Amino acid sequence: MRHRKMRSKLGMKTSHRKAAFRNIVKSLLKYQRIQISLARAKGVRRLAERLITLSKTDTVVARRHAFDILTDRDLVGKLFNETAPLFKNRTSGYTRIIPLGFRRGDGASMCFLELTEKKIVEKMPKNKKAKGEEAKPEAEAKHEAKAGAPEAAKEEKRAKEEHKKEAKKLEAEKITERVKSEDKKLADKRGFMKNLRGLFRKRGDF
Repeated sequence: MRHRKMRSKLGMKTSHRKAAFRNIVKSLLKYQRIQISLARAKGVRRLAERLITLSKTDTVVARRHAFDILTDRDLVGKLFNETAPLFKNRTSGYTRIIPLGFRRGDGASMCFLELTEKKIVEKMPKNKKAKGEEAKPEAEAKHEAKAGAPEAAKEEKRAKEEHKKEAKKLEAEKITERVKSEDKKLADKRGFMKNLRGLFRKRGDF
């Protein structure tokens, strides 16, 4: 008989509910704090605390049991190596529920589900670097730039002069080709007129 078995099924089938709880527990162990509905938090809390209790005994059997639930080797390693040491002085109360109010839309009560002991992760700014590491390359770059500036200026000047010379040569070649083509056209025109006059003379028109 099912006496005193009043756990919420959350409107899901057993397989769907287990898969949902597994994914939520993965997110909780990965991010240490998640926002979900209160009904789901109460269901997931049991599974999360059972996993943390299991991780306190670091054996092959315990890791295999955890892998059966999480199905992720990296997350199992994180559970046993990083999460479990945080709760070595606790025997229970590994998670807490912080109410947030009601969700806009369906009115479901929302909450934060988080670990009571968290690993502090320091986030370094992206653009800032260590002053000692940054100052040295900048100074070296400036020194190299100053040393190589005259040589670079000379090379640029030479390149510009060569470019100008090549441009002048091309212009001269174009002009000569143009003159030759004009002379050829005039010669062809004269020859054509001469032949035309000779043709009319034979016929007696001139």
